Amino acid sequence: MSRNERWEVGERPSLDVRVPVGMIEVYAGAAGVVELLVDATDADDFEIFKTGDRISVRHPSRWRMRGRSSRVVAHVPVGTDVEVSSTSGEIRLIGQLGAVRLHSASGDLEVGDAARIDVTTASGGLTCGAISGDANISSVSGDCSVRLVGARLEATLTSGTLRVVECDGDVAVGSTSGDVRIAQCLGSDISVRSISGDVRVGLPSGIRVEAEISTLSGRASMPKPAPASDGRDRRAVRLNLRTVSGDIRVERTS
Repeated sequence: MSRNERWEVGERPSLDVRVPVGMIEVYAGAAGVVELLVDATDADDFEIFKTGDRISVRHPSRWRMRGRSSRVVAHVPVGTDVEVSSTSGEIRLIGQLGAVRLHSASGDLEVGDAARIDVTTASGGLTCGAISGDANISSVSGDCSVRLVGARLEATLTSGTLRVVECDGDVAVGSTSGDVRIAQCLGSDISVRSISGDVRVGLPSGIRVEAEISTLSGRASMPKPAPASDGRDRRAVRLNLRTVSGDIRVERTS
């Protein structure tokens, strides 16, 4: 059974979806309208309501979840804030969104571009495009891949690998049993602590690095110091990299 809803919204809409199982898809598109499709057994029992420009979708709590699933598809304006909570569901957010908050116990997460993200996941992978603001990630048993973080990156991972192509702000990462690789770090305070995992960080030329690097059971490698340029003061970068069992590698990216 399918259920379709459509609302007109203003310039700052938001979407809040709380569905325990199934597929949740959000597509950013035309301004001024939110369209919603619910495809599920007894779809009419879903609680769907609009408060101002906030659209909320709730799975009926009286359902017994065993053997049941659902598909929720939303088309929202570009820049919409999105919050999704799911116990065991796949979440796909496509296009340019606003602030994104995701909570998942089991299921892969895909985020296109967003103003900022706050993600908590267990037993599921995360892939993100360009995040223009802060990124806060907490993951257990899942790999995380992010193309761009435009501001501060905070991440806590257990049994999973973190890969970031570029981070323009400060970095604070803690990892247990997983590698951390940040190909380009442009912030001024970079801290990565790992237990049983390799750490690889890329830094630009033309900076002055104040480094604290240590590993109990691994190797550490640093690039050769760059030659002095024109005598001007270089930007200071605090670099704190620590591993218990893993290699540390710092690279010069430009």
